[in-house]
Amino acid sequence: MPERIEKLWAKRPLFFLALGLVILVAISHFLPSFLWFFGIIYLALCLRLGGWSSAALSFLVASFCLGNLHWRDIIQAKDEIQFSQKGISEVEAILLEDAQGNEGTWSALARIKGSDSHGKNVQWIGHGKAPSAGTQLLAHGVFEPLKPERNPGVPERAKHLRNEGVVAIFRSSAMRSQSWMNPFSRVAASFRTQFREGMSLGLAPESEAAKVIRAIVIGERAQEALGLVRKYRESGTLHIFSVSGMHVVMIGSLVWFLLRRLRVPRRAAIPLIVLAMFGYSWLSGNGPAALRAAWMATMFLGAFLFRRRPDLLNTLGCVLILSLMFEPRMIRMTGVQLSYGVVAAIGIGTSWTKSLLKTKDQTLYLPQSEKSLGRLRWERFCTKLRDSFLVSATASLGSLPLSFFHLGVIAPISAIATVVLIPFVYVILTLGLLASLLSPFSQKATIFLNQINQHVANQCTATAGFFAHLPGASGSLSRAYRDSLLIYDLPYASACACFTSQRGNSILLDTGGSFALKREIGSSLSHLGLRPDTAFFSHHDAGHSAPLALLQEMFPMKQVLGEKPSTKQKLDESGIRFLEAKKGQRIDFGDGVWGELLWVQDQHKKTSLADDRSILLRLHWHGWKILFTSDAGRSTEEAILKEGIDPSADIIVASLHEREPSLSEAFLTAVNPQAIILPRASGQEMSAYRNQQKNLWQQRGFLLIHQEKTGGLTVKRLTSGELKISGFVDGSERVFQK
Repeated sequence: MPERIEKLWAKRPLFFLALGLVILVAISHFLPSFLWFFGIIYLALCLRLGGWSSAALSFLVASFCLGNLHWRDIIQAKDEIQFSQKGISEVEAILLEDAQGNEGTWSALARIKGSDSHGKNVQWIGHGKAPSAGTQLLAHGVFEPLKPERNPGVPERAKHLRNEGVVAIFRSSAMRSQSWMNPFSRVAASFRTQFREGMSLGLAPESEAAKVIRAIVIGERAQEALGLVRKYRESGTLHIFSVSGMHVVMIGSLVWFLLRRLRVPRRAAIPLIVLAMFGYSWLSGNGPAALRAAWMATMFLGAFLFRRRPDLLNTLGCVLILSLMFEPRMIRMTGVQLSYGVVAAIGIGTSWTKSLLKTKDQTLYLPQSEKSLGRLRWERFCTKLRDSFLVSATASLGSLPLSFFHLGVIAPISAIATVVLIPFVYVILTLGLLASLLSPFSQKATIFLNQINQHVANQCTATAGFFAHLPGASGSLSRAYRDSLLIYDLPYASACACFTSQRGNSILLDTGGSFALKREIGSSLSHLGLRPDTAFFSHHDAGHSAPLALLQEMFPMKQVLGEKPSTKQKLDESGIRFLEAKKGQRIDFGDGVWGELLWVQDQHKKTSLADDRSILLRLHWHGWKILFTSDAGRSTEEAILKEGIDPSADIIVASLHEREPSLSEAFLTAVNPQAIILPRASGQEMSAYRNQQKNLWQQRGFLLIHQEKTGGLTVKRLTSGELKISGFVDGSERVFQK
């Protein structure tokens, strides 16, 4: 065994024990059949490097963690089956976190009280004003199982919920009562609410600056801020939105700066610093990364109390081992892996990179007394700048594998961008905390601080945007679906598809509405490396179109094509060119692919339903024709046939009119498709009629592709000229020939 490895083990045994434990947990998940083999290697290394005591301790800890993990997985599976059979129930529970609301609906992690399900965690979905942590709820509702995602590229929410111990989703229908667990919960929730509101008092709640301030200070990253997130993701600085080690260390340094000015001794200041860091973690929601950082700081600073020299990696190892013994499933979470991984990279890489970049300026060999004051200050500045860059670079390099594995994104520019943004984060964090603490006493002072913070936040975002737009700043290593069509599976009344040409440009065909765009479509396109710059609205309906400002935030949107808005929109301010759709108009999709607006309703014809104004788009794709009927009904189909328009196509992507039947026999005869893609059933009146149509269509030989079964669909044109349609949920594949 090399002497260097033995020295590293002797200096940092806890880190290597924790590293081996993490590897064993990963092996138990991905390669369970080989767990015994890697377990023997792990114990053999512990025996060789640390002796019998180390091997015995490692065996006990590993056995406890793996056994605990296996037992929790078994109980989780049994509970999920049990809750899926409960149906409608009356449930009493207490919220474990502040609820996050959107358009009158909120969700939060809750723990059931009483009954035979006492102590089980559920994801509670309610309506109305979002309550705070500590609220006791009593409601009627129905339990739903944790379902897998139905579209490619969407984060696996069910997997994340399982790692949090959630066994079901409870969708409440009628709230019976809402109260507080105890007086302390009420006071605590009131304080946290006031703290959150204080940092943006006097600012527009949904302004970009307010979102940045709340994201940096308390880690709030609402779905409405996905467009804002894009600038930070592409500059590799998205981690400043997560309350993690960097934020906790900043709080500690700010408190120490204040205590040092008050001449508080170092050993007396340590408990106050620790208390401040745990208090900040609580205010920000006690996220795993913040708690990890607070506990690490406690152990790290605690060493000074006992006059010991602390070690970052050993401290990390100790916290990681204790965390895995308490809750082994936490290591499966993406945020936890990134948090621990970055700290490990900093601990391993900083000392090594320092030795490579060590300067040899001869003035360094001069005694401190021989150097001028200006020289001393310059050297301190250069040292801090170098250390900041090294920490940022090693953190960026250390997070690259995990970022690629989980997010499919790399951002080489992050090493520089993070160093530049850290001063902004310090100022935003300081002003945000001061404003929140002053808000109960002086609103005028709070608003003044927030207005200053607004300018800093805007400059921070502009700087992130500058780095994001540099050539080669970031890139997606996920395989983009070139020369393909992605048809999303969305709830009734929502629709969205995305076509990507061989040269990589993408066009959105409808946008799924604001809710689906923020919750599902935006993250999917980002993960797949697709950045649409053009959008088409089949009609102005909540489930098909979206605000132009939101599209501009989320994507590098240049133009939108659709029906002329009935109300005046601030098109010039959005920076997006709006093109009015005209019958027969052609849209260039790139590489010889084009779209044809088969039908556009006469603008002078007044209709009460948005569905009656649906625009029919036909995609011409190197000999293949795909017809998007949107929500058009029988009246639109009859008008098309009456005017003698040829609607022929190989594939129909269908939807459902709110009140009229659609895809009539005469219209289908004119189209003569090989296959019809049908969305999920709506449960409305027209769905019953659609079920009757399906039997007739199958008798006529049409292939029906039900998205209820397939989920999202990926349509690709093969090199042989055939068209292949693949289902995301069921893994089905269908190949069509001309």
